[in-house]
Amino acid sequence: MKRFLIVTCTFLAGFFLYFAWAGYVEEEFKITEYKGHIIYKIRSEQIIDLGTAMTVKPNYKIVLSTGEALTVSYPIYQKLNKGEYTILLKQNDRIMIP
Repeated sequence: MKRFLIVTCTFLAGFFLYFAWAGYVEEEFKITEYKGHIIYKIRSEQIIDLGTAMTVKPNYKIVLSTGEALTVSYPIYQKLNKGEYTILLKQNDRIMIP
């Protein structure tokens, strides 16, 4: 009986570990592609309250002709020009230019 219990627990542990890892890997390598012309480049500032001090954090957004508004980093915001066609890739909340 003890041997059966050990084999069953080992099998179940391996089974659950495999499916947990398979879901993690699938989400880790999921890439979303955005294509379109840049209609707007929006720079805004967000005020962050840190208790006794306030700090300002810039936000950079790009609106594509397909209607998607993407928050991008400053180097990407600077590199892209209004009106040009672009392809952007999003992976794990990080946007990059291929």
